[in-house]
Amino acid sequence: MPQLEEVGIYLKGLWLLILGKSEGFGWLDISVSGVWRSFAAILWCLPAMMVSWASWRLAYLSDMPAGTPTGLAFIAKLMIVDLLSWIVPLLLVAALSRPLGFDTLLAPLIVATNWLSVPTYYAMAVPSALRLLLPEAQGLSGLLSLLALIGALLALFRVVRAVTGEQALLSWALSALLVLPSLMLGDLLQRSLGLLPG
Repeated sequence: MPQLEEVGIYLKGLWLLILGKSEGFGWLDISVSGVWRSFAAILWCLPAMMVSWASWRLAYLSDMPAGTPTGLAFIAKLMIVDLLSWIVPLLLVAALSRPLGFDTLLAPLIVATNWLSVPTYYAMAVPSALRLLLPEAQGLSGLLSLLALIGALLALFRVVRAVTGEQALLSWALSALLVLPSLMLGDLLQRSLGLLPG
């Protein structure tokens, strides 16, 4: 598993890419082993995910009758939603990469988006932590969630645009492939796994 110093190097590369500086690729490991190692970002995101799961559980319980079970099985379902929402869009992009002719971009795209998930998850965990600590501050936590989401989407587009060599149309298409299936799958799984109050 990559250590903190190595993750910091990757994040510096991502920051350079977000700024539109192609030298950011020099800070990323886009080799075959680097692609597989980039999935260790999931482990780095687990603490932030846990904060979000705890916040979701609290919101769920607030709308459900007393005694509603939300033990390990509930948390496991939330973990399944997060993992599938992460992996499935990447599989979709990989499946379409050769037919649509962007297979040479696949390695840097996977590496960059996987490591971009680390700051994204931690940014999204801030409003979740606020909801846990100050449940009455719903307005502020909602605003922070919206700002974090907008920031994450902008960062993703900037990184994808750097990967595609400033090809705007392809950048929009790939960004949509990475975001929209994740949102739709997350909503579907939340409903089918009984993670929404009702």
